Amino acid sequence: MTSSAAILDFWFGPAEPQAFRAEWFEKNPEFDQEIARRFQIEIGQALTGGLAAWEDAPRSALALILLLDQFPRNAYRNTPRAFSGDPRGQQVALLGLERGYDRKLTPLERFFFYLPFEHAEDLGLQEKCVELMLGLETESSQIAAAKAADYAEKHRAIIARFGRFPHRNDILGRESTLEEIEFLQEPGSSF
Repeated sequence: MTSSAAILDFWFGPAEPQAFRAEWFEKNPEFDQEIARRFQIEIGQALTGGLAAWEDAPRSALALILLLDQFPRNAYRNTPRAFSGDPRGQQVALLGLERGYDRKLTPLERFFFYLPFEHAEDLGLQEKCVELMLGLETESSQIAAAKAADYAEKHRAIIARFGRFPHRNDILGRESTLEEIEFLQEPGSSF
């Protein structure tokens, strides 16, 4: 089994300073396949409630969040499994916030610690995400350059309007409303 440190090294790179990577937010079949190949066992363990001991420290909790929130989006892109770790990822992130884990991470690592809230189809978690991302932008020019708060606000606006992300409807087998169908025709309506 891969260690939490190896997962973090894969995602962020082993060297400082950490920087945004294009692969994180683009559709890249090679990157998706690499994540599926290298971390399929760990993703499966995380999705089925395993690796609970990783919740007990900041960096291993971040690795668990990546396995629940980011890696399924790559490994299972365009399938319902892409979102299957969201509820547990949100729980791990909330627990980590209560324990102050996020304050022990770099701003870039904290960005990913907070992303489960941005992916939530829950307005309260969306509000929390906007607040946290605004805080990150005030302390990190790198995060501000990535427009973290702007994306958080866009996600929140969609949840405030629809209560869910319409761009997930087809994948999750949900019927779209007429308003959602019209919205999906607009530029920037999906992420």
